[in-house]
Amino acid sequence: MNPNERKFEELMSKMTFDDKPDYRHRDKLEQELLAAFARRQWQQERKSRQNGVWRTIMQNKMRLVTAAAVIAIVGIGSWAMFHQGVEKPMMSSIEILAKAQAAEKSLFAKTGIVHLVSEITVYPTTNKGAELIEKLGDTKKSSEEWHKINREIFSQWMVSWLPISSLKANGWPETNRIKLSEGSQQAYTIQDESWYDAATGRFTRVMETDSNIIFANSYDGSFIYQSESMNNGTIKMKSEAVTANFKAPDNPAEFLGLTAGVQQCLDEKCLRQPVQSVTNDVLADGTKVTVYKAGYTGVMGEQSNTYYLFKVRQSDEIVAEIEYITNGKPQIIIRRVLSESVEKPEFSWNLAELSNKELAGQTPSAVTVASDVATPNISVRDMAERASFETHIFATDPNWTQQRIIVDVLDTMSAPKRLFVIIYKAQDNRDVILAQSETHNKYFASITKQVEAAGKTIQKTVYPNGYKLWAQAGPMAWWTDLTLRSCGIEPAANRSGYIVETPSGTALIIAVNGQLTKEELDGLVNSVIPAKDYQVK
Repeated sequence: MNPNERKFEELMSKMTFDDKPDYRHRDKLEQELLAAFARRQWQQERKSRQNGVWRTIMQNKMRLVTAAAVIAIVGIGSWAMFHQGVEKPMMSSIEILAKAQAAEKSLFAKTGIVHLVSEITVYPTTNKGAELIEKLGDTKKSSEEWHKINREIFSQWMVSWLPISSLKANGWPETNRIKLSEGSQQAYTIQDESWYDAATGRFTRVMETDSNIIFANSYDGSFIYQSESMNNGTIKMKSEAVTANFKAPDNPAEFLGLTAGVQQCLDEKCLRQPVQSVTNDVLADGTKVTVYKAGYTGVMGEQSNTYYLFKVRQSDEIVAEIEYITNGKPQIIIRRVLSESVEKPEFSWNLAELSNKELAGQTPSAVTVASDVATPNISVRDMAERASFETHIFATDPNWTQQRIIVDVLDTMSAPKRLFVIIYKAQDNRDVILAQSETHNKYFASITKQVEAAGKTIQKTVYPNGYKLWAQAGPMAWWTDLTLRSCGIEPAANRSGYIVETPSGTALIIAVNGQLTKEELDGLVNSVIPAKDYQVK
C-alpha cells in the first residue's frame, strides 16, 4: 500500500458517528463576511446606517447573496483542497486582490467622468463535472485514481462562467454570470466599458461582443437600468425607480473594478489558495508586471493544475491582467485596456434610451450574461417547485433558532439545475445550515460506493421514518467547514456535520456551528419532511 492509499484509508476510516455534546469551545460568529469578499466595505458602510430588526434581516440577506454564489462556484469536488498539514502561505491570492483593489480605487478618484475599458476573453469548454462525479462511484479505481478524478472535478468549478456584479434598485448587488452557449467551439472576447461620475455616483456599464450589446447596467440618479437576457440570445432593457434606502457604492472598485468579479470566487479561509510562485514579466505594451501564481493544494499537499495568474503593474500595484488556467489551458483572461477621464459617457446614464426594438434586432450571441446565480429568501413552495429532485426541510424550525432564510443557487456542476441552502440563525450561535442539490446526491452516493468497496462502513443511524443519518465530526468534516464558511460563518471549534439520506435518495448536508444533544439531533432528523408536504405554521 503506497502512502497516498494509506492516507486515503485513514481518511475514510474517520467517517464515524459522533454526537457527544461539548459546549466548551463555542466561538462567536464573525459579524462580517471575510475581508476578501467583494463589496465588503460597501456592506459595512450600509450596515452602519441601519439599525434594529431591519439591520439584522438585511445583513443576513447580504451574506446569503454573496455566500450562495460562493457555494455555487466552489462545487462539491473542492474537498480535496482541505489538506490538514499545509502551513499558511506568506501571501494568498486574497491578499493580492485586496491590495490591488485598494490601489484600483485611485482610478475612480480622478476629476471628471472616469472611463474604464477591459477585455474579457472566454474560452470554450465542456463542463464534465457531473460525468466525473459518476466516475467516483467506479469501485474498480484505485485511491490514487479516485483523488485524480476529485482534482478534475474541482478544475471544472469555473470553466464556463465568470461572476459579474450589477446593482439593483434597492441598492443591493446582484451576481450575474458570463456564459457561452452549449456547443461553442471558439473563444469570444468581450469589451467591458464603464463610466463613473464620482460627484453624483452615477454610472453606466456596457458589455459588447461582435458589435452586440450582451449586458448593460446603469444608474442615472433616479432609476436603475439593467439588461435582461432573452432565450433567443438577445437582450431587452428594464428600468426600476430606486428605493428610499438606495445608495450608490462608495467604492466603485469593488463593483466596477477589474478584480470585482474574480474576487467573489475566492475566500482564503475556505479555499486556502497559496501563492505558488512570484515572477517578473513584461506585457505586450511594455508594462512591467509582477506575476503571482495562485493555485490549489490537494488533499495530499500537492499542487493542482488549476490556478490563477495575477499580473500586477509594478508602477502602481494595480492588476493589469488575470488568467484562469486549468489543465494547462486558459479558460478566462481579463485585461485592463484603458483608464482615462472624459467629459461625458458614450452611453447615457439613462439606458432606457437603448431601444428594445433595436436590441431585439441584434444577431443572437453565443455569449450571454445570466442573472440566475442566486436568489435569496425564496419560499418553501418555491424550492419544491424549482428543484429537479425531491427537496426537504425541517417540519419545525430548530427551537434554538429565530430566523430562517432559503436561498436558491445555481448548481454549477449540474447546471442549469439548482442548489438550495436553508440557513437557520441562532442566538446562541449554533446556526444550522441545510444544503441539498443533485450534485450532492451523486457525490455522496459515489463516496458510499468507494467506502464500501474499500471494505469500510459508514456508521449510520436508521430512524423510524426511514431516514438514515451519518456524520463526520472534527477537523476532517470538510463539508461542515465548507458549508458554514460559504454562508459567512467562521466554524466553531466544536462544529458538527451530518449527512441525512432520505428515502427518495436526496443527500442532505446538515452543518451545525456547535454541538447538539442527542435529543436535539434526533429532533432534527425526525423533523425532516419533503418540502412539498410542508405546512406553513
